[in-house]
Amino acid sequence: MPITRAILSALVLVLALTSSACLGTGNSVNVYGGKRTLEASDWSDVDNPTVYGADAVLKLNLPWLNVEGGWFHTEEDGSNIGAITDADLGIDEYFVGLRVTPWKILFEPYGSIGVSYVDSQLDATGASDSDEVLAYYARVGAAFTIGLIRLGLDGRALFGSDVSLDTIEADVDGYYLTAFIGLGF
Repeated sequence: MPITRAILSALVLVLALTSSACLGTGNSVNVYGGKRTLEASDWSDVDNPTVYGADAVLKLNLPWLNVEGGWFHTEEDGSNIGAITDADLGIDEYFVGLRVTPWKILFEPYGSIGVSYVDSQLDATGASDSDEVLAYYARVGAAFTIGLIRLGLDGRALFGSDVSLDTIEADVDGYYLTAFIGLGF
C-alpha cells in the first residue's frame, strides 16, 4: 500500500499549498449521491451501482479558477460478473483537480479536470481481490445557491482506470450522475 500513502500525501500537500491562495468567498463543501454506469463489457451484469461522496472546493486568487478535492465510493452488492457469482464490487476514488467557474449569477455552472487514485475491491463466492490505479476525470455541473446552501447536479466521467480483479482484466471507467447539497462560504 505504499502508493496509497504517497497519493494521499500528495493530495494533502496540493490542498495545503493552494489553500493559502484562497479568497474568502467561493469556497464550498458538498455531499453527493446518485448512480454510476460502468463502461466495460466485463461489468455488464453490474446494473447502475450507487455512488456517494464528498468534496471541498477552494476558490483561488485567479479569475474563474478553483481547486477541488474529494472522495467518491461506488458499491454494487450481489451481482454476477461473468463466471464470478454473488460479487460485491466496491470502488473508492480519491481525486484532486482544477475547476473553472465562468460566472455566478442565478446559478453557477462549472467544469473541471483532474487526477484520481482508484482503489477497486471485489469480494465474491470463493474469490477476493483488489487493485489500485491512477486515472483521470472530467466533470461538468451546475449549482444553485440559496444563502449558504448549495443545490445542484453533477456529471462526471472517469478514464484510464485499467484494473485486474480476480479473473477480470478490465477497467472501471464510467459515468456518474449525482445530485448534491452543500455549504458555500
